[in-house]
Amino acid sequence: AYAFFRDEFTKWLKQDRHGERANALARALNDHLRLIVLDLDTSDEPQAIFETLNAHGTPLLPADLIKNWLLWEGTRQGLETATLYTDHWRPFDRDSQYWRAIVGTGHAARARVDTFLLNWITRHIREATSAKHLYDRFLRFIEHGGARHDDGKLDVKWLMQDIEADAARFRAIEVPAGRSRFDTFLQRLKVLDVVVFHPLLLEVMGRPGSDDADRDLIGLALESYLVRRTVCGMQTRGYGTLALSLLATVAALPADAPAAPALIAALSASPDGPDRWPSDDAFRTDWLHKKFYNNLRRNRVLMILRAIEEHYQALNRKGEPVLMFNFDKLEIEHIMPQQWEAHWPLGPDVSREDRNWKVHGIGNLTLVSAALNKGLSHGPWTAADGQPSKQKGLRDHTKLDLNARLLRDYPDQWDESCMAARAATLFDAAAAIWPSPSALIPVASAD
Repeated sequence: AYAFFRDEFTKWLKQDRHGERANALARALNDHLRLIVLDLDTSDEPQAIFETLNAHGTPLLPADLIKNWLLWEGTRQGLETATLYTDHWRPFDRDSQYWRAIVGTGHAARARVDTFLLNWITRHIREATSAKHLYDRFLRFIEHGGARHDDGKLDVKWLMQDIEADAARFRAIEVPAGRSRFDTFLQRLKVLDVVVFHPLLLEVMGRPGSDDADRDLIGLALESYLVRRTVCGMQTRGYGTLALSLLATVAALPADAPAAPALIAALSASPDGPDRWPSDDAFRTDWLHKKFYNNLRRNRVLMILRAIEEHYQALNRKGEPVLMFNFDKLEIEHIMPQQWEAHWPLGPDVSREDRNWKVHGIGNLTLVSAALNKGLSHGPWTAADGQPSKQKGLRDHTKLDLNARLLRDYPDQWDESCMAARAATLFDAAAAIWPSPSALIPVASAD
C-alpha cells in the first residue's frame, strides 16, 4: 500500500508544472504538521511520506523531519502528542521569524533552527556532522543515544525537553542579554565569529557543576585564548578539532564538577604546538609591532578598543560610568591621521614607510563618535590661539576614558615615540583583560 501511495504521490507532484501543489502542500504541512501526525493511523509510515515530499524539492527543513519523527514516535508509544508539541516544540513554530531565518553565507547558509540542531546533536555525539546529513545523523543517534525507558524504548519526552532546553541556551549564545563576564564573552565571541565552540558552550551551560563562577572563568579563558591568537595572527583551521576535543574533555567530567580547570588545562597543554595559547611575551611582541588597522577586521579592532575602554571604566570607580553609552555608534580614529602630510612633518629618524606602518598600530588608534571623527579630520595634534586641533576636539567633546588618558599623558606632542609608549600602556590593560594561561591556572585550581 505504501509503495502504491508513493508512486501515485510522485506522479501527482510531477504533474505540478508550476509548483503550486507542492507549495500549497508544504505550507499546509508546515502550519499543521502536528495535526497530520495525529490523524494518521499507527500502522502508517508518515515519516516516509515526509521524506518523499522532501526529496521532490518542497521547502521542508531537516528540523521539520526531526519534529515529525519525534511526534510520530510519541504517537506510536501512546503518548499525548499534542501536549508534547505544545510544551516542547511550539516555540520553534511560534517564533518562526527567528528560527527559520537564514543565517550564514554561501554553502553555510541555512535556517537557524537547523544550525541549532546541528550544534545540539554535535554536543551529544561529539563528532563533526554536516548540515546535509543532519537528519540521517539524528536517526543514527536515536538508535542508541538518549535516555531510555526500562523496556528499552526511547524516552521521547526527555529528548524533546533536552532539545527545548538547549534551544534556550543557543538563543542566549546568539543574543546575550546579561551582564556577567560570560555574557561579555558571548558578545565578543560574535565579533570573533568562531561558531565551532557553540556545542561546547551548550554542554557547559547545561551542566549542573558549571555555576555562574565556573562559566565566567570558562568565558574568560576561551576569550583570552581566541583574542591572543587573533592578535598574533595564528591560524584557525584547527579550531573545529580543538572544540570537539574540549567538548569530550568537559563531557567526561562528573556532572557536578566544575569544568573550567579541565578546560584551561587542556587549552594550555601544548605551549609550543599549533593550537598554543600565546604567552605574555608572544602577545606583547605582536601587540607592540602589529598593524591592527587594515590587518585585523575592523569590528575586531573596535571590540579590542571597547574592551580596554570598559576595563578603564571599571578601574575608575570614583568617576561617573559611561557603561550605558551605545558603543555601537563609535568609530576607530587615527590619532595621527592616515593622511598626515599636511600637519605632521616627519622627524629626523622616521621614514615615510615606517610612519605609514605605525599609524595603523594600536598605539595610534582610539574611539570617537562619527560626528567627532568628521570634525577631527586630518588636523594637527595641537594649535595656537584656540585654533582647531585634534587635542582640542577631543577635550571639548569626548567622554571616554581612553581619550582622557590620551590627553593627560600626551599634552604637548604626538609622534612615533608616543605611539610606542601608548601601545605599551594599552598592552598592560590587554594583558589584564585577556590573561595568560599561567595566570588563570591558579585561579581555576582554587575554584
